[in-house]
Amino acid sequence: MTRTSPTEVTGYRNDGVGTAVALVNVVTTGGRDASAETLRALLASYNFKVDELLTEDETQMLRDWALRLRPVFAEVDQALAIDLLNALMVEAPMRPHISDHGLGPHLHYGPPGAALVDRVKANTAVGLAFVICEYGAGRLGVCLDAGCERVYADIARGPRRRYCSKACLNRNTVAAFRARQTPTST
Repeated sequence: MTRTSPTEVTGYRNDGVGTAVALVNVVTTGGRDASAETLRALLASYNFKVDELLTEDETQMLRDWALRLRPVFAEVDQALAIDLLNALMVEAPMRPHISDHGLGPHLHYGPPGAALVDRVKANTAVGLAFVICEYGAGRLGVCLDAGCERVYADIARGPRRRYCSKACLNRNTVAAFRARQTPTST
């Protein structure tokens, strides 16, 4: 059985939303390793079929795609986020079709035989489109922690997320508590 991510919204075997978040975070946040091996492992962890080490061209195309995806997460105006994503979807080669290659019938967004980078582009763009259509652009964001640049996608029920992780949330909650406890000098 394939892994189902908490960010999967399409029922597809590859988690396009989770892939988009992970790809953007690996490529665009400081101190991360966006090497060919790291990107190959990342894509494999989101159930992309990656048989070989990525070429330098594929690695660079994935890095460029991540840089193009990041503004979608950062945009707070829904109409502008939609415009950004629509522009990306025009560039992603897509030809939706149902496929069954031993995993049961499921929808593919890229054309049959599409190259890995094209499949990543199609799946991440469509995944983010589902989030915006189903939950609104406000469910995509950049962590509010002052020292963090990571992005997130929030499709969980309940209060909206504002941080990329529980670690950032906890750090800010503790800091706010301590700030309230500090006596003010007069």
